[in-house]
Amino acid sequence: MLKIAYISLICILPAAYAAFELASVSAPSENDTKILFVGNSLTLRNNLPSMVQKIAASKDIKVFTTMHAKGGAQLSDHARDKNVKQTLDEMAWDYVILQEQSQLPALRNQTLAQKTLPYAGKLADRAREVSPETKVVFYMAMAHKDGDQFNKERFPEIGTYRGMQSRINAAYRTMARQNRATVAPVGEVWAKMRARHPNIMLYVDERHPSVAGTYLAACVFFTTLFSQGCSAAYHPQSLDDETASIIQQVSDAAMLP
Repeated sequence: MLKIAYISLICILPAAYAAFELASVSAPSENDTKILFVGNSLTLRNNLPSMVQKIAASKDIKVFTTMHAKGGAQLSDHARDKNVKQTLDEMAWDYVILQEQSQLPALRNQTLAQKTLPYAGKLADRAREVSPETKVVFYMAMAHKDGDQFNKERFPEIGTYRGMQSRINAAYRTMARQNRATVAPVGEVWAKMRARHPNIMLYVDERHPSVAGTYLAACVFFTTLFSQGCSAAYHPQSLDDETASIIQQVSDAAMLP
């Protein structure tokens, strides 16, 4: 049997992270770029949507973000959830970001075809029902720090970080291709960051991002959505200027022509 580790946020995170949905308290203004994130703890941890919003604001771009996220949630869970459907139908979103549970994209192609691809398609289609102009973006996530230790006996390839990341990358490219969507290649840029600056701790545990990791993801998302670099952009106060600058440089080098 495949072992998928479902993370209980109640056990390992502050109570604020246990909420199934975290919505912005204000409504978007007419000129805001409206972005909905649908994912799990990799989106929720350190509030990735808010970080993207603050980077954009520092570049004089007005952004409204909200998210539906729960630890361990799969796209299949979101596809069945009436609250997600209601939020998708609330307005013409400029972007809808979709993120699968961290292990599923790395598993065998048959598992991907059964457990992920149909629901990626359903959510992408639903995202465009209000406005065909809505752009769907898949969040290519980072692999676990040392690979999938739960399934490595059956699938040795994913028992290492590099092997797991390679399969995740391919899976998200497939999702994007099948759904006329874009990929935010966080996992690919993450691998470059690990290789070039191993002293910067991107993980807070075996699978979740630290503040530095979330900031790297936010920079990748900002450039994916707005085709601008993150140089001199906002960074969290908990990151020193040097670390933030390195993250910006690595992201820009990977993402810009």
